[in-house]
Amino acid sequence: MNKASLWILSFLITAVFALFQRTTGPTYPVRGSLLTPSGIKVSYRLPRSCTIGGNDCVLKLKSDKPLSGVIEWKRYKTADAVTAVPFTASPDRPCPFAPDQPPAGKLEYAVYAVENGARSLIGPQKVVTRFKGAVPGRILIPHIFFMFFFMLFSVRIALSALMNQPVLKHTILLNLFFLAAGGFVLGPLTQHYAFGPYWTGIPFGHDLTDNKTLAPLFFWLAAAVSAMRGGAHLRRWVLAAFFFTAAVYFIPHSVLGSELDYSTVGKAGPAPAP
Repeated sequence: MNKASLWILSFLITAVFALFQRTTGPTYPVRGSLLTPSGIKVSYRLPRSCTIGGNDCVLKLKSDKPLSGVIEWKRYKTADAVTAVPFTASPDRPCPFAPDQPPAGKLEYAVYAVENGARSLIGPQKVVTRFKGAVPGRILIPHIFFMFFFMLFSVRIALSALMNQPVLKHTILLNLFFLAAGGFVLGPLTQHYAFGPYWTGIPFGHDLTDNKTLAPLFFWLAAAVSAMRGGAHLRRWVLAAFFFTAAVYFIPHSVLGSELDYSTVGKAGPAPAP
């Protein structure tokens, strides 16, 4: 394959990884459709990530006939009483159901249709949504950019190694720069704006998102050292670094992410009117 074909293939493989990260994990909305006991068709989108002060912590319900229901929520992993919020489904009127929580605070909730006095579940029995602060675009956009290019170059370098083409030293060093800038400069800033702390992985915590960033660093550093020394095992280090990076990227985003301990904060405020 020529260089252009390898770059195109690298981009497509990277896009698959990016799509997987974007559409999996505990913060991806719950979507689906169903028929209620009375035959009303309902499609729903239930949020599992909410921006503090934003407008994304809303249920999006569409029904082919008028439908009323109730949302029951409480703070996650607490003994709080359940709060019930009535709603009427409307495509043009999203349903807010709970007040903003502190960064990394979580709520669990369930949605029910109410017909003739009887309730039927819409979606899972328990949905958990996490609250985060708004991350400025000047931080978030370059963070995504650098992490995308880190994976793109990781794939491209690995393809060169697999096809016995020269693995250029400067491409490995550039890839390390993408990882350092995206994961260890802009990543902690993103974490800070969203949840408060800059780093909650090893040695300060078990945040898997942070640890997923830290782990590939050691392999790519080893590959860089081998490249600088002109080592005979460079291809092995490159392939090890790539396959470890790929394994990390196949872990859904935000698994074991930041989570607020509600025992350290006060009670939640009243729910907004639906």
